[in-house]
Amino acid sequence: MELRKDRRVQYTKKLLREALFDLLKDKELSQISITELCKTADVNRNSFYRHYNIPMDILLELEEEVFEKLSAVLRQSYKMDEVILLSCKLLENDKEMSKIVFTKGDGSGILSRILTSVRNHFPVEDQIELTPETKPFVEMAYEFGEKGSIAVIKNWVESDFVLPAESVAQMISYLVNKLNKL
Repeated sequence: MELRKDRRVQYTKKLLREALFDLLKDKELSQISITELCKTADVNRNSFYRHYNIPMDILLELEEEVFEKLSAVLRQSYKMDEVILLSCKLLENDKEMSKIVFTKGDGSGILSRILTSVRNHFPVEDQIELTPETKPFVEMAYEFGEKGSIAVIKNWVESDFVLPAESVAQMISYLVNKLNKL
């Protein structure tokens, strides 16, 4: 009985997510009403309220899923270049989800959270030669690398993945590695 209920919940959430994706192609999130979302998904309002309070909750749930997938990538490798490549491939493999998260939501928030995890996974001391000359700049260099990586990924997603994941990953890796050699 519980398994059947779980499948219904998954199906309802899938319908609502797909309807939200369709509506976001023509509208901003703030312009989408619950009534319109439910009508597009062919789901009644009670079903919507059983899982969410507002349409933004669907997007937040999606962002959390993306964060979890990217976190799993981080746990797969202890090589920075490989983590960057796997992350880019993950985003490229689900283009629609990536576009929604990075153009309609706050994808930079997900990337910031992931990059904080990356920072913990790859300590700065292991990445950058700490000398008396570089020590004051380490935090700034890391911040620059983080914000720059986010900008490159957002631009890539917003430009409809014009470059392959491997090229974007190579570019980010190159820039990060150059920063590490300050």
